[in-house]
Amino acid sequence: MHDFSLVGIDIGTSAVKVLLWRSDGSCRSAYRGAKESYVQRHGSDVPEQDPRKLWGIVTECIQQVLKGCDAHSVAGVGLAGHSPSLVAVDCNGDPIGNIITWMDPRPVMAEDCRKIHNGPSFEATAKWIDKQLKNADESEIHKGSVRVLQPKDYVGLRLTGEMCIDSSAASCMKWYSGDTGDITLSDPAAKLFPRVADPWEAMGELTREAADLTGLPPGIPVAAGSIDAFVEALGAGVIDPGLICDSTGTSTCVSLVAPDECSLLSVKHVIPGAKLVVAPISYSGGCLAWAMSILFPEVYSSQLDWSGTVAQALQHSKPGASRLVFLPYLVGKRNPVAIPTATGAFLGLRPENTSYHMIRAVLEGCTYAMCRSMEAWKDSINATEIRAVGSGARHNGWLKMKADVLNLPVASMKVKEGTALGAVILAGVAAEVFTNIKEAVQAVVSVNTVFMPESIRDDGYRYGYEEFCRAESALEDFWNSSEAVRLR
Repeated sequence: MHDFSLVGIDIGTSAVKVLLWRSDGSCRSAYRGAKESYVQRHGSDVPEQDPRKLWGIVTECIQQVLKGCDAHSVAGVGLAGHSPSLVAVDCNGDPIGNIITWMDPRPVMAEDCRKIHNGPSFEATAKWIDKQLKNADESEIHKGSVRVLQPKDYVGLRLTGEMCIDSSAASCMKWYSGDTGDITLSDPAAKLFPRVADPWEAMGELTREAADLTGLPPGIPVAAGSIDAFVEALGAGVIDPGLICDSTGTSTCVSLVAPDECSLLSVKHVIPGAKLVVAPISYSGGCLAWAMSILFPEVYSSQLDWSGTVAQALQHSKPGASRLVFLPYLVGKRNPVAIPTATGAFLGLRPENTSYHMIRAVLEGCTYAMCRSMEAWKDSINATEIRAVGSGARHNGWLKMKADVLNLPVASMKVKEGTALGAVILAGVAAEVFTNIKEAVQAVVSVNTVFMPESIRDDGYRYGYEEFCRAESALEDFWNSSEAVRLR
């Protein structure tokens, strides 16, 4: 096949992105914010996602990206999405309720789940959903036929009529058996999950109904895909030890291929035979969006790209943010120790602080959280470069800050939509237009700009990091208290 194209679908926490990659290396993308797909229930201030509206957004984005293109050239589709988020579906594949997102603290607050995990997990969410279903009318939920799916699995179901969970996501569960490649059914909640497929494997073929809705050709393979952060590491070309992926969108996830004899906790990578060390860190892009909405509301509401304002904030402030410290835990702390009840905070506010200082403090706080998580890796890895992808990679000043704070080169990738690009790679392998993952990465992934660290900036960042760590330690007792649980 000489001239072909591939489609990658990224089901993000705050937006849906669809990328059309052509065999000549050109790309076009469609993007739509998913805010309108969120609802609130039971007085909760934690958003859930309406799966039906989400599917509508996906079809619209696919239609948009195919406009003016030869849709018949599309050889395959790949999937990725936020996690650990789950939605229950009945025997007909129709959703029962909304998607419970990774930000929802209710599953981990449940007494039976807290004994297992102190942070979001597939097990905790599945157990919580199972409990809710048992309290529902059995006639309405088709007893014995209910399954729980990730958001991207639900989209895959709508595309192919097939259900599965990918092996990389399954490897995050204590219920997953690496020997059998399947989920053990030792716990009743585990029975809610469908069959397991590898991320590069076709979960099914596009149905005629989905083809009519999307404009894609029927019969093309749909790769099972995986969790957005895992797929984004692939989209950044992180397939060998030494490279680190900085995936910053609504949240930040740092990942690297586990070296041989590595003692760090790892999961199954989205490529054959490799393991991935993963650290979900903070609500970083979400924190920046929150700060922009308050400090620069006109820019926030009128522009999709805030890089100009962020650049101004960094230009008009110095490293250390005038001794202002920000803790980026608006939706809880995820790493290195999960504290779901953690909250965000500004510390050190003074009359002379400006909105520019506050924006810088937000960016520094997110970077310090990243640094603190990566400290646990120092003795186990030999890092050579950080590959930055996601919406956060559009801010060059933030990438330079990360290079200085982390003391590593930070590369900005040519295609910033790393998750969608990783899904494209998986689609290409599933469609057999590439013989293997390495060939696909060589064809699809390329570096744009590399930011080198400068020791001259160390003093401001060194002080800021020390204050950040002190502030975290001071608040941990409160975050773990019963009062914090009540307030959350």
